[in-house]
Amino acid sequence: MKHVFGTPIVDYLPTLGLLLLTVMYLVTGYGYAPEARTFPVTVAWVAIALVLLDLLSRTKTPAGEAVTRWLNPSTSAGKLEAQTHYALSKQIAAAAWPIGFVALIVLTGFLVAVPVFVMASMYFRGKRSLLISIPVSAAATLFIWFLFAQILQLELYPGVLFNP
Repeated sequence: MKHVFGTPIVDYLPTLGLLLLTVMYLVTGYGYAPEARTFPVTVAWVAIALVLLDLLSRTKTPAGEAVTRWLNPSTSAGKLEAQTHYALSKQIAAAAWPIGFVALIVLTGFLVAVPVFVMASMYFRGKRSLLISIPVSAAATLFIWFLFAQILQLELYPGVLFNP
């Protein structure tokens, strides 16, 4: 198998696919009116920076290894052997949470999806009490509403179900 920077090419494919999707999202964002493109273009540029860091961290170069140590200290020497290997079902469940969050945003919008996701993840995944989970989810939602709707004067996406 062919290697690039000490890493098999196949190890780069998921990240390159995500980079392609992110660039397409960026191009789409620049097609919006100036006031509507603020959020999607900012998110796309941040995502591109993170994807490029991920690509660099996959290389077996000094820079790639430095980025890996900086962003993921658990990869330090001696810690790799102690890492827990999770069953595929647990990995799928972990991946389902953000996918479910995105689906919830698409369907119900940010102001419904954020409190549901934060409360559910704290309660079910984090094993926190409802007494903690509900106020934290309300505070997160209030912060998002205040920042985007009040300070930045941006309309929050209402979701497919609530879009007039």
